[in-house]
This record gives sequence, structure tokens and C-alpha cells, in this order.
Amino acid sequence: MKRILFSTFLLAWLLPLSMLAQVKQKTIDNGGSGAYKAEAHEEKTFKDAVIYKPVDMKVAAKEGKLPVLVWANGGCNDTSLPHERMLNEVASHGYVVIALGSMQQRIDDRPLKKSPNEQMVQAMDWIAKEASKKSSEYHGVVDVEKIAVAGQSCGGAQALVASSDARVKTTVMVNSGMGDMEMSGASRESLSRLHAPILYMPGGEGDVAYGNAVKDYARIDHVFVAFANHLTAGHGGDFDQPYGGSFARMLTAWLDWQLKRNTDCGDIFLKNQLDQFPEWTMRSKESMKGFVNEPFAMMEVHCINHKNQNIFGKLYLPHNGQAKKPIAILAHGYNSSFHETEAYAQTLAMNGIAAYIFDFCGGAVKSRSEGKTTEMSVFTEADDVAAIVETVKTWDFVDTDRMALLGCSQGGLVAAIASSQMPEVFKAVVLVYPALMIAEHAVNVHPKEAITSETGVEVMGMPLSHIYYDQLVGYKVFDEMKKYQGNVMIVYGDKDPIAAGDYMERARQTYRSCEVNVVPNGAHGFPASITHVKANEHIVKFLRENL
Repeated sequence: MKRILFSTFLLAWLLPLSMLAQVKQKTIDNGGSGAYKAEAHEEKTFKDAVIYKPVDMKVAAKEGKLPVLVWANGGCNDTSLPHERMLNEVASHGYVVIALGSMQQRIDDRPLKKSPNEQMVQAMDWIAKEASKKSSEYHGVVDVEKIAVAGQSCGGAQALVASSDARVKTTVMVNSGMGDMEMSGASRESLSRLHAPILYMPGGEGDVAYGNAVKDYARIDHVFVAFANHLTAGHGGDFDQPYGGSFARMLTAWLDWQLKRNTDCGDIFLKNQLDQFPEWTMRSKESMKGFVNEPFAMMEVHCINHKNQNIFGKLYLPHNGQAKKPIAILAHGYNSSFHETEAYAQTLAMNGIAAYIFDFCGGAVKSRSEGKTTEMSVFTEADDVAAIVETVKTWDFVDTDRMALLGCSQGGLVAAIASSQMPEVFKAVVLVYPALMIAEHAVNVHPKEAITSETGVEVMGMPLSHIYYDQLVGYKVFDEMKKYQGNVMIVYGDKDPIAAGDYMERARQTYRSCEVNVVPNGAHGFPASITHVKANEHIVKFLRENL
């Protein structure tokens, strides 16, 4: 009797261990947003990988056998945990994804190691073998003639090495590029071994891989190559967002085009149909066939202000076939630069609106324009805008009846002032997290010595003199704003203490026509990519409708 009880107790104690020994399975984002609920699990016959696939592959395969994506991870690590939402989302659209590294619930639940390059080929061999076995669940539902390889960062290098395999029909480089470096067996020489289309997906100029991706794109001239750039995501992408974010959508669209021949998805890469990708830009080419898709050009163009000072600027000019194009002038904030408005400018250019970004004279410690910060005020900056307008009107490609002014932070205040001084010039005005409070509070809040200084006192990292404050005394910005009678949009975040809600409401009531958009969880400057994307979406929509 004791022996029976002990055996029963031992069985109950060992049961959790036996369950752990079984094949692991995980449901992510409730199975994904695609037509087929997906799951992640491990296979006993290939334990060094996680398989993301539709729960019912036979149902998913009714529309056609499922293509395969073999995935290598960031850092060349043996874990797809940081990418699982994106990979699961791809699977939910009818794919089998094989990601290197065994399954994890948490990033620290086992020691990490590097996945060897040969595992990419082993993954292809494994799925081919499974598809050939009548006893396998993959038999008859997986299309081993349609295999893609992809990877993030260092994993992109592993994918590039594997892309020389004849079975690979396309390659995707996520936050990755070789440039002149060597990594995980890949180098610029690896590009010459490509035999199928390739997609680069960097996260903007803040992505450490961006420069290398640009070099790769320029060098590839024998296969089709696309360059889908998320302007603000950085090296980490946005695949940690629900359903893998926009990176998952872009990756899925590419695979649908390349492996499922979905021509609508092809228009994203060939015709720049980016309505569902508000903060992406697109370039593509196939040099051997003479195909080049460059939706806009960027050129350095300087202006001269009324003090004969040089204004550094960049022009983004869309190639949309219009002889006369709408244009937006974009003004940066306090102690900032043209970089603050660059993502907005590129998105506008993708949407057929020319954009001019610049550095205010004396507008920042590191301004590329002439002038001292101690000679700057919001009124001298408004005068810089007036000088830019005079120059822009001379450009033969500009439709002077379709001009807009956009300003960020202090640039938002400057835009409000400049548009009140030139109310007939701008068809639309956009105030982005505008620091309208400066007009009423700077004299009271800033250091008293700065208000009277001739030589300058540092205020928030930048020397200011009395020039900054003289005209602010008694200036009624909201009274002046009434002079502008055109359409205005304000966009700011609900976590922004500078573009405070009461000031935004006063502005809404002041303007004749004013749309206000509040971005949830948005801080000043929209530092989080997800909030910047939302703001950019509002800006593009407003200017497309008004220009």
C-alpha cells in the first residue's frame, strides 16, 4: 500500500517535468491578425528553431500551399523572442516561419548563444524533408519551391549568406546592411551572389545599419532591390508592437508579392502605394531592366535672409509629374535643427508635396546657418521665414497658390507669428507641439540676467541675450494669430507639458478654422516612434486635403 501511495505521489510530482519535456507551444497576439490563427511551437525533429505556422495548415493551404520563411535573429542570437510578434503575424497570413533558436518564454530563461550560419540551410533541408514525408503534418501543405530568407541586424548577414542557396526566392534585410564591413561570413562581395529580389528595411537615419543599407542598395545592379525605410523606428524597428507593427505589415506585403504573386502588394514597392505606411519611404530599382523608382530627390539649397546671412536648407522635390507642385516650409524648434523636421519632409515628398527644411540663423548652438544665438529671437526667425518665402516663390516648380507653413515647438510659435504677418501667403498652417506659451512666459520664467544681457546668458543649453526678450514684452500672440484666416491644424501629445492643452484650446478658438489632433501618450517632440508616426499621419492627411 505504501509502495502504491509513493508511486502515485512520485507520478504527481514528476508530471510537471514530463509536461515540460513535451513539445512547447505558444499563442501570441491571440494568433495574429491574418486570416489564419497562428501559433509558435518547437519540433522534436528540429529543436534548435521555433516554428510559427497557422494552427490549421490544411485550411490555410486551401488557397495554395504555404510558402516558407527562414529567419535569423538580431545579434545572430539563438532566440526569436524579440521578433516573435512579427514572425507570428507573418504566419497568420499563410506562411510557415522557421526561426533559429529554441523557444523562450523570457529572454533570461536560458543562456543565449550564437546560431551558426549553417542552420539557415539546415532549416531549408528540414522543411524539405518534412514536406516529402507522408506522415508529416507539413506534407502536401508546404511549398518548398517558395522559400525566403530574412534576418534582423546580424541575422541579416546570415540571411545574405544563405541567399546564395538556389532554393531561395527572395531575401529580406531588416535593420541590416553590409556596406564595407564583414559580419557573420557576409560582406559586400556577398551581394554579387544574389540571384533573386532583395528588400532592405532600415529604421531611418537613426538606425546604425542605415548607412550600410544605403551602400548596398546603390551597389546592387543585377537583381530587383527595394529600399523600404521607416523614418523613425531606429535599429529596433517596431516589431515589438501588437501584431509586429508596421515592420510585420511591410514584410508580409513583400512576401505576398514575391511568393504569392499578389500584384496589389507589388504596387507598394513599384508604385509607392504607402497609404497604410504613413512613416515609410520607398525606393526600388532593377538596373538590368532599366527600371528606377525614385519618388523624390533631395538637394541642398540655401537662402539668404534680410541681414544677408546664409540659411542652410534642404529641398525634397517629388517626382510626381506635376509642373507646379505644392510646397511646405518646415521650421524647427529651440536649439534644434533641420533634422527635427526631416521625417515630416520626406513623408510629404512621398505624397507629392515638396518640402523645404532649414536651420534658423542663430537658431541653435550647432546651427549650419550663419548668425549668433544671442542675435536670435522668435521675430528674427519669423523674418527668416519671410526671406525663405521670397526665395521659394522664385522657383519655377512651385505653385505659389499652394504653400503651407509647418512649425515644431518654438518653430510652431514662429509659424503662428509668420502666418499672421503674411496671412495671404500660406494656404495652410500646421503647428506641431507648438510652444505658444513662450510668448507669455519667457520674460517671467527665464533668468533675469538673460533679459538684460548684451553678451548672452545660457538658457536651456543656448546663450540668449536681451534681443530674444525685447519684442516679447507686451506681445499678444493670440491677438495676432487672428489675422490668419486660412486652415490650421494643431497636433500635440497628451503628455506634453509645453504644448499644454489649455494653450491648444485657446489657439483652436482663436483661429477661424482649426483642427486639433491629440496623440495619446505623446511627449514633447514625439520621441517615441509610435507617437511620431501618428502625428505624421495627421500632418500628411491635413496637407494633402488642403494643398
